[in-house]
Amino acid sequence: MTAVELVGNALCLDFANTVNARPVAERDWLATPEEALTWAGAVGLAVEDPAGLADALPEARELREAVFRVFWALAHGGQPPREDLAALMAAYAEGSGHARLDEDGDTYRLRWEAPRTVRVLLWEVAESAVELLTHGPLDRLGACPSCVWLFLDTSRNRRRRWCSMTTCGSRDKSRRYYATHST
Repeated sequence: MTAVELVGNALCLDFANTVNARPVAERDWLATPEEALTWAGAVGLAVEDPAGLADALPEARELREAVFRVFWALAHGGQPPREDLAALMAAYAEGSGHARLDEDGDTYRLRWEAPRTVRVLLWEVAESAVELLTHGPLDRLGACPSCVWLFLDTSRNRRRRWCSMTTCGSRDKSRRYYATHST
């Protein structure tokens, strides 16, 4: 089984990255209920009550694409589509209506009652997206030129280029090496 790669440095970006490439994906972690459960477990948000998961996957894929379009636009210096911002806000508003505020160290955090359902997972993704949009750092958003995955550049020098050096980075460097050394 393929391992789940988490390179986004934010839940919402890792959610957008549940497809391995765009526009034609070879791997989609939201394709089946089993794969969605695997991804949720990998990000530490295991779904305790998977009832209705199959029915919720189309909505999850719609939210994923809205998240992707918003942060893709921002990573490239553009304006996110209004309808996608509205979709994020709708999911966030629905979720916050079912949440409570719990103390979390020096601050408070939204929490949802158990059991963790797919709906709660989507609310947490929407919360992550709104948190990133409202508090940033949006100037550290990046998109891999090879697979188009999104990430927050947490490097000290702010020069991260790829989703990960072990996959796209080494593949791109190898391609450039062979292009310049093969004649």
